[in-house]
Amino acid sequence: MLAGAPGYGCGCAMTGSGDGLMSPTYEIRSGTLAGFNTLVPQLGGIPSDLLAEVGLPADCMRRPDILIPISTLIDLLNLCVRELQCNDFGLRLAEQQGLRMLGVLGKLVLKEKDLDAALSASHRYMVLHNQADHWRIIERDSRLYAYRISHYEGLGVAEQYSELALGAACRLFRELAGADIRPRQVHFCHVPVSSLQRYREYFEAEVFFAQEYDCLVFDTEVLERPLNAASEGLVQYFEEFTQLLIQGQRGDIASQVRTLILQTLGAQQHNLAQVAQLVDTPVRTLQRHLRAAGTSFKQLLQEARMETARWHLRSSNIDIALLSASLGYTDTSAFSKAFRTVHGNSPLQWRKLQH
Repeated sequence: MLAGAPGYGCGCAMTGSGDGLMSPTYEIRSGTLAGFNTLVPQLGGIPSDLLAEVGLPADCMRRPDILIPISTLIDLLNLCVRELQCNDFGLRLAEQQGLRMLGVLGKLVLKEKDLDAALSASHRYMVLHNQADHWRIIERDSRLYAYRISHYEGLGVAEQYSELALGAACRLFRELAGADIRPRQVHFCHVPVSSLQRYREYFEAEVFFAQEYDCLVFDTEVLERPLNAASEGLVQYFEEFTQLLIQGQRGDIASQVRTLILQTLGAQQHNLAQVAQLVDTPVRTLQRHLRAAGTSFKQLLQEARMETARWHLRSSNIDIALLSASLGYTDTSAFSKAFRTVHGNSPLQWRKLQH
């Protein structure tokens, strides 16, 4: 067990079922399945068949706005293990991810000055797009501890999801700042589901099981690393992803901008220039189009923040301060004031009214 590990509560919004029991409603955005359509055929499976079996649409990887119950994601990963006879499916899917799991935000992250800044933006993105868990990063004794804090319990066998989460995070480090980056240690709460050699090969580090927390441990010096230059393939991926995201909103500039804001809220200093860059439009031209549509970037940003805040407050146990910071507010009081202006209650009061 790691000394000084962070404490957390396991609570969630609940929905009633026909038998009178209550069930969790945690959701995660479909970007967490990036690479699924590439990996499954390599293993002899048909992606659409597997997705259909757990009730997901065949095109959910092409629609990053889709919300997937964490229980459904866990069921899908376990189904793949059984049907494809692949005990390390979570790690294999993680190998397909890295920056791609950030969607449109990945394009902005590549412009950060170093790994520290890039990870901060990535962390905020993951907080805002996942009700199931979040990461807590602590620096101590020249080590960087990245803890995965789970918000859910009792949803069945979730080892594959844990391995996907830690594997993708480790890959993100490497894709951002160097393939030679290796964690000092990797900790999993569960016992091994693949060979120990498989874990060592993937993480290139000591891997410990049956620990209190899922955690990656790095030397803090990696934070100072400059970012890798983006490959041509990665740049093309982000361009195509952006166009795919807004292709159904041609002629509706307000909807396009709002969609891009929702997908890039992890950028702390969220501004019009960033969105203008994503749609390859001069800032003043974009401002003019938004005025003609009867709105503004400020108004659309406020709406996106409030929509995301409601999603979390209704269905997750996220700390208000963490949510506030991730949404880009300077402090909790600024977030509370903005939320109260729109909803008539503070975030905490509004959350209590939903339960």
